[in-house]
Amino acid sequence: MKIQHKCDHGARRAAEYPPLEEQLDMLWHAMDQGAIPKAEPFYSTLQRVKQQYPKT
Repeated sequence: MKIQHKCDHGARRAAEYPPLEEQLDMLWHAMDQGAIPKAEPFYSTLQRVKQQYPKT
């Protein structure tokens, strides 16, 4: 006899996802590298801020 557990996949997924800030950064870098099309105005807005405050 097998026991099947019903689980809340939403809560389990949420626990595994990286923070939203990291997810958005992954999307921006994928656009910047040409892996996916640039979504405007998302891309250009973030690009402008990154250029205004570059990493030192």
